[in-house]
Amino acid sequence: MRKGLLILIGLLVLVYMAVLLFIPERIDITGFAIAKTSDNGTERYLLDTAKWNNWWNYTKPKADSSSQNRFIQNEDTYHLSNLYYKSADIQIQHHGQSLTSKLVIIPVTQDSTGIEWKTSLQGGSNPFTRLANYFEARKVKKNIDEVLFNAATFLSSLENVYGIHIERTTLKDTLFVTTKNILPANPDIHQVYELIKRIQSYLSKKSLQQTGNPIYNITQLANNQFQLMAAVPTNKRIPDADGFSLKFMVKGSFMVTEVVGGDSSISKASHNLEQYFQDFRRTSMAMNFTMLVTDRQLQPDSSKWITKLYQPVY
Repeated sequence: MRKGLLILIGLLVLVYMAVLLFIPERIDITGFAIAKTSDNGTERYLLDTAKWNNWWNYTKPKADSSSQNRFIQNEDTYHLSNLYYKSADIQIQHHGQSLTSKLVIIPVTQDSTGIEWKTSLQGGSNPFTRLANYFEARKVKKNIDEVLFNAATFLSSLENVYGIHIERTTLKDTLFVTTKNILPANPDIHQVYELIKRIQSYLSKKSLQQTGNPIYNITQLANNQFQLMAAVPTNKRIPDADGFSLKFMVKGSFMVTEVVGGDSSISKASHNLEQYFQDFRRTSMAMNFTMLVTDRQLQPDSSKWITKLYQPVY
């Protein structure tokens, strides 16, 4: 019996020494995730609590509830406090303890962003308290990892971040008959169709076929003037004449989004596509254009209009 007691005491001493040796007095907690998106897009969503509801429970929509300023993951509560450049302080309430944590957004590549989240928990000088706090720290990390997983999964979808479906594609039609007009004000869709009709009439006179959907571009010039350029794809080459020009467009590479709806939907999608280009630091050296898939003259219901926005990319 005495031998067994000595063995027990020896084991307790070993556990005591192991706890003090392997569990530090301050237990550091780090979470990390990679989002397949830009650092600017990540910053807009992670450093604005008004957007947290979009991604907080993205992978588990029926999980813990949240309020405007405080969000809950399992038993922990989070509050975004101080904001910095691509980083923020987040207060974590865990079982009565208040932990100050730091979330940092780290650009990795042009289309990949790291999210690092660090905090620490005091282990204490008592080995039994330190061991208990070690297991509490593991719970804190588990919750942080779950939050980061939700955020990274949400942010890795372009449609989630920009509200539109964006894809890379090439042009189907490459031969276009074009013409343009200089106007004193930003042209409306009726003026766009007037120019398209002129091209279609010209094609008919030249016995040419229209092979696809018409496109147009509006460019603001000096002195508050606007250049409206329209183009219709055709099947044959013709010489330039009567204000009409033949343009050969390379198939190229374009970022394209399809919009269903009227002018407000198109304007919003155009803004979001521009935001995408800024966030990903993409260069567009050629002219962007709008493709009219639905003939709006024949379809008066704007909710059924289909429009494609093309932005060339390299």
